[in-house]
Order: sequence, then structure tokens, then C-alpha cells
Amino acid sequence: MMSSPTPRQRAIWRVFLECAYALIDILDHELQEEAGMTLRWYDVLVNLEEAERPVRMKELASRILASKSGLTRVIDRMEEAGLVERTRPAEDRRAIEVVMTPKGQEALHAARAVHRRGIYEHFARHLDDAGFESLRDVLESVHEHVRPLRPGRISGTPRSPLS
Repeated sequence: MMSSPTPRQRAIWRVFLECAYALIDILDHELQEEAGMTLRWYDVLVNLEEAERPVRMKELASRILASKSGLTRVIDRMEEAGLVERTRPAEDRRAIEVVMTPKGQEALHAARAVHRRGIYEHFARHLDDAGFESLRDVLESVHEHVRPLRPGRISGTPRSPLS
């Protein structure tokens, strides 16, 4: 017989889920209003920066925090905005790689200040050191369980914490 979460577990789950979705919505809104980009664009740029090299579309899809569906359209729009470029590597003309442009680097730098302020304002300032440690300890085992289960993800591929 399958077990079911207790009422208390469901209540805590709802608080967690509401906080997670609210933070995503708030940070996305602030980035759009103040830096002219979405949280998804920011995620792509952070991952390209961390890679320090062109990244194949398939790898980028496994790295980003958001769903990979629609990634091609996102990259289309980012390329139109001059933030990224797509290239085909000489060794594999079937593959498509994405690289951040200098304009993308400038946009990322400006957006990072907005994003980090948002992380502090809406998350970090509400926890003390003990709260952070407790939260990390609690979420670590859940993270280790869910990370490889995400559809379309390559197990073990590092993903940015959207720093």
C-alpha cells in the first residue's frame, strides 16, 4: 500500500512550493523590470559564463534550471537581442554550440546586481546562519533524490544556482 503525506507534511510542502514559485516569479519580474531580461535568459547567460567555452545546445538544455522545452526559441530571441551567438563546431557540423557575446556579458553583469539584491531581499535576509545550515541539511537529501529524476537532464551535469 502506498503511503500518503500527513496533513502536516502537506502543509509544509505547500509553504515550500509557494515560497519557491513566489521567489521565481519575483526574481523574474525584477530582472525584467530592471535589467530587461527574464530569469530564464539570466540562467542561460550564467551557464554560458560558467562553462567558459561554447556549449552545445543539448548540454545547455541539461544545465539550465528551467525546462528545456522551448530552449531553441529562447536562444533565437537571445540571439536576436545580440546576447548569444550560435556556431557549428568544425569537428561536428551537426552540432550547434552557443556562446555569450560581449553584449551578453554586459547584460549579465547588469542583471547580476539586480538578481543578487533580490536573493538577499526576498530570501537571505530572512534567515540567520543556523537557518541556512538547517535549510541546506534538510534540502540536500531531497536534492540528491530529485536531481537525476528531472526529465531531459543528464545525471551529474552541474547546474548553476543562478548566482
